[in-house]
Amino acid sequence: MGVREILAEWGVKEYRRIDKRALAEITLGASILATGGGGDPEIGLLWAYNVVEQGKEILLVDPDDMPDEALATIAGCLGAALVLTEKPPNGQELFWCYEALGRYMGKPVQAVVPPEAGGVNTPVPMAVAGAVGVPVIDADGMGRAFPELQMTSFYIHGVSPSPTVAADEKGHITIADTTDALMAERIIRNAAMAYGGISWIAGYPMTGKQLKETAILRSISLAWELGRRVMEARRRHRDPIQEVISLTKGYRAFQGKIVDINREFGAEKTKGFSMGRITLEGIDDFKGHTAAIDFQNEWLTLHVDGEVRCMPPDLICILDPATGEPIRTDVVKYGYRGVVVLIPAHERMRTKKGIETFGPRYFGYDYDYVPVERLMGD
Repeated sequence: MGVREILAEWGVKEYRRIDKRALAEITLGASILATGGGGDPEIGLLWAYNVVEQGKEILLVDPDDMPDEALATIAGCLGAALVLTEKPPNGQELFWCYEALGRYMGKPVQAVVPPEAGGVNTPVPMAVAGAVGVPVIDADGMGRAFPELQMTSFYIHGVSPSPTVAADEKGHITIADTTDALMAERIIRNAAMAYGGISWIAGYPMTGKQLKETAILRSISLAWELGRRVMEARRRHRDPIQEVISLTKGYRAFQGKIVDINREFGAEKTKGFSMGRITLEGIDDFKGHTAAIDFQNEWLTLHVDGEVRCMPPDLICILDPATGEPIRTDVVKYGYRGVVVLIPAHERMRTKKGIETFGPRYFGYDYDYVPVERLMGD
């Protein structure tokens, strides 16, 4: 059964067909929302382009149109983003994951949903959906990027990540099936380390009803509009940063030049994460001020002159002031100039369990979560 047969069975007549221009816009928008993580967007974008060039359709469906009983899963990668740039996929890993997951569950997967907003983990699930002939649901599990498997709106609202299947480029397969989400994260993380620092995964099996109750809905549409506006701003020589702030209801929190970087990439000591801190010296309106941003695959906390201005799960984005392109944790260098934009997290990420799962104390900070709106004085 192909994607159009699935939609006919669902009774869905309205959907959005994703072409190469749409993929470029969605990938840019998702990369901005990825808070410095999400991997090299060229990898995901080229993968998706190849699927479209083969004549296969990528069809985006509104979550409300997914039947309650239909089954969806995530698809994407897990590990250190820098490793991904040095160890690209061969293109078969996720197909192996889906074959193994289907055999293990004994049920057909009828839809794919991205695990997060990211330069890899948004376009790659779309490519996989197009290649295997199922629709993409307009949603994801974070509305941003986070480093660990359990750090999703799916999990904090009751969906288990298990079973999750991981694969590497050589065809090695690992299946984690446990009621303990942290144990599933450890198993898949250890598999990624055994595979060389990165793994490709399919998991979080959920029904349409569960997806509608737990996901960050219509987040692909948000990324699409964000990417479209930034590209349009470039063409018309407008300020791309203001387009991001306007659409996301965000804040221009700092502008500066990176004067110090302290980081480690994917080592055993960091459990496969890229971790560290950057220091920025203020320029223009922020001259005379200093900012520090910690990261663990993604930007985590922002301090300006020693005062906290943003903490997880709220979003920290460092954007090139001329192009609006995101500056990622795996490529940031001394001397880069960027505008720090802060974006409130989706309300589904701000629950009590959400703050316990990916709030500041989970990452080792000795303070409670305060929404960015309050920290910025709204």
